Amino acid sequence: MGTSSFGETFARRFGAPTAPSVTATVLRKSDVTATYLCQETPTYEFSEPQPYAEAYLVSMGLYDFPGYTLWEAGRQIPTEPVVAPHITIYDLRAEPYIFVNNRLVGLHFHLPRSMFDVVADHASARRIGDLEYPHGSGIDDPTMYHLGMSLMPAFQNPQWASRLFVESVTTAIGAHIGQRYGGLRVVAPRRRGLAAWQERAAVEMLDANLDGDIPLASIAARCRLSPSHFARAFRQSTGLPPHRWLLQRRIEKAKGALRDSPATLADIATSCGFADQSHFTRVFTKLVGVSPGEWRRRH
Repeated sequence: MGTSSFGETFARRFGAPTAPSVTATVLRKSDVTATYLCQETPTYEFSEPQPYAEAYLVSMGLYDFPGYTLWEAGRQIPTEPVVAPHITIYDLRAEPYIFVNNRLVGLHFHLPRSMFDVVADHASARRIGDLEYPHGSGIDDPTMYHLGMSLMPAFQNPQWASRLFVESVTTAIGAHIGQRYGGLRVVAPRRRGLAAWQERAAVEMLDANLDGDIPLASIAARCRLSPSHFARAFRQSTGLPPHRWLLQRRIEKAKGALRDSPATLADIATSCGFADQSHFTRVFTKLVGVSPGEWRRRH
């Protein structure tokens, strides 16, 4: 996972000064970029056309877009007002652009067509063709909304977003879009959960990388599974997806340090994989119900 200049370039096409973005490699083969665009003041001008690419753009506005106008392949497309947080999908081979007569605040996902091939190949499924979706109108997609909003901390506090978490979410987004709009059929493996040796290997790798800076695909490869099958089996075995398990493990280790050592909160935060003391305090308080300092006093 890393930040990308894609966001700045994307923002300029809509008249915004900049936009934070993160890029994650899905299954170690195809990059997906997520961008948060916050253009509060309409320019009342045409945006620059998106450059031709073998990719789709999935946009989720956080405010209504009542005056929605769209051009694709040089011609105006019939449109309907878009209600937040409905998503809109664009084929970047058509070099789409809009008239910016409303504020643009929302998330945008650049999904290469190759990503769907990678997801299908790892799921032993048939590759898909073009996505099917209504051009010029929004789509109510609660799954996409919740996946997208889970990434907001990555834009607000990039140092708090682990690579494992961002890659898990972007992989899920790729699978969801491929399934709902491309007819991708993923067949779940017959075996439920991880074998004992697989669970042990996964836990050892996660324990050794508490900061989450480890690709999901690397852990899956160690278990001789595809990333999607590994994530599903790990949850069946432990009751939690890998990134949530890792977060709980950080908290458990932090509790031990708070109880048994005189280390400062800043040192404990670092040793348990948190970005800094502020990040540690926020997560600990949210999950435990009290601050680390208060928990230490009580125990």
